[in-house]
Amino acid sequence: MKLKFINPDAGMTSEQLRYREKLLSQAARPDTIIHMDCLTDTQVWIDSLLDVAIAGPEIVRRALEAQREGYDAVCLYCLSDPAIDACREALDIPVLGGGQAALTIACGLGYRFSLLTTSSRRIPQKREFIRNLGIPLDKVASVRSIEVNPAEEQAENRPELIRQLSQAAKACVELDGADTIVLGCLSFIGLGPEISRRVGVPVVDPAYTLVNLAELYCQQGLSQSKIAYPHPPKQPRIWSSGEIDPEREHHSVPDKR
Repeated sequence: MKLKFINPDAGMTSEQLRYREKLLSQAARPDTIIHMDCLTDTQVWIDSLLDVAIAGPEIVRRALEAQREGYDAVCLYCLSDPAIDACREALDIPVLGGGQAALTIACGLGYRFSLLTTSSRRIPQKREFIRNLGIPLDKVASVRSIEVNPAEEQAENRPELIRQLSQAAKACVELDGADTIVLGCLSFIGLGPEISRRVGVPVVDPAYTLVNLAELYCQQGLSQSKIAYPHPPKQPRIWSSGEIDPEREHHSVPDKR
């Protein structure tokens, strides 16, 4: 089977994309082919809800291209699952997101899980994201952060990243009552087993979970329901490229005092 991974973070080099493909293939079946693309026409890194909204149009376009090219499933390589509902409406092949995949699996591994994200600024967003998935908040022990820049390549900083994540995971278990940990960024790919060994609880890696769940969908011939996600009405939908700079706009607001 062929899986298309869409990375919503712009500016990744071909070497970085091939490296991600290599890591993802470690969790895949021998007959699974994985290709990853990143956004090129939309210059954002997913680090806010604004970024999720701006990335949406190109994600949908690339997902439709993947379906036309014969891919069996589209995987959104981000814990925020950007544009997942729009893609599910537009496509017939299954569309999966890293966030929904990982959090759904976590609910079956224990009674209460904690999510480790990249910034304390995003903790309220992640709590709302979990709620919108229909997961009861009493299943959530905590959402904690380790304060790293997701725009930076993390492969070279692996030992320090493992140390920080393990320390935060221990706090989730010992202070918050978590019995399961979910890594809250797909740049943490491959770190789960070592963190689990250090902390002593299951650690869900959303990147690998995304691979295996996509394989399951394809193997069983499952895709999103067209009652739940009907094809949108036929009409032209045009997005002209532009620029949004909230920081500049914030400083340009006139003082009305």
